[in-house]
Amino acid sequence: MSEKGVLMLSVYGALLFAVIGVVWGLMIDSQMILFDGGYSFISVVLSLLSLLGATYIKKRDEKRFPFGKEVIEPIIIIAKYVVILLLCVVALISSGYDLLNGGREVAPGYALAYSVLSTLGCLVVLFFLTKRARNSQSGFIEAEQKQWLMDTLLSVAVLLGFLFATLLTYTKYVYYVVYIDPLMVLLVSLYCLKLPYVMIRDHVREVLEMSPAPQIQSHIHQLVKEMEQKYQFVESVTRTSKVGEKLYIEIDFILDASSNAQTVKEHDLIREEMDHQMKGIGYTQWLTISFTQDRKWA
Repeated sequence: MSEKGVLMLSVYGALLFAVIGVVWGLMIDSQMILFDGGYSFISVVLSLLSLLGATYIKKRDEKRFPFGKEVIEPIIIIAKYVVILLLCVVALISSGYDLLNGGREVAPGYALAYSVLSTLGCLVVLFFLTKRARNSQSGFIEAEQKQWLMDTLLSVAVLLGFLFATLLTYTKYVYYVVYIDPLMVLLVSLYCLKLPYVMIRDHVREVLEMSPAPQIQSHIHQLVKEMEQKYQFVESVTRTSKVGEKLYIEIDFILDASSNAQTVKEHDLIREEMDHQMKGIGYTQWLTISFTQDRKWA
């Protein structure tokens, strides 16, 4: 399935769970289920934004974007997770207020039925997206997978919480049931704060064109060092950054009279060799290889 198809699946799935969650939450007055449904509604909007962004990036426009439009991807993902972060903060404040004001009455049986349905549905979508994300280097698909991971965790938390609440109704501690719903929202919101922070941090790095993940850098530097030794270059300077699906690699080889590659033709052959070796790293690569005898130009 194409990137567009995966994103559309995410949109339809989120829309379905959003409608079910909000309607069900209003019917039984459950803040946790409303939070789950509200999260899904926001997911619909954010997934549509990802879909539009992915479509726009694919359109070629070298005149206006000579270096590509990949920077749009991390910008959209940052916006997406800023919204999710705000949702978690609002839910955190709201649940804290409810806990301090006597909790919230919820029918545990109906809530439990919703949580079973929601958990199963989320697990199915998450399984598909996780499988697809492994075979793709799309930041949008990764973001969708993380988004559904959060939704699945929400659903599991709802399931466990309302299962506990249902069991509690058969004990002498039944009066604590009113605190289960806001307590779940509080705990889930606290837990879910981490993922938006990590995603925002990582994609801000891309917008700022900072170095990619250490394993990518290590692989590139190893290949460059091998070439440096093979052709007896004096030194090499490597610069890398990753923006969206594009990996920018700039390599400057510094040579002298004893180096094994002196002509333009030999340099082009080295470029071909390095280009072939770099394919194993993946991503859409922007590879620039230069040769100089003066380190000033490296």
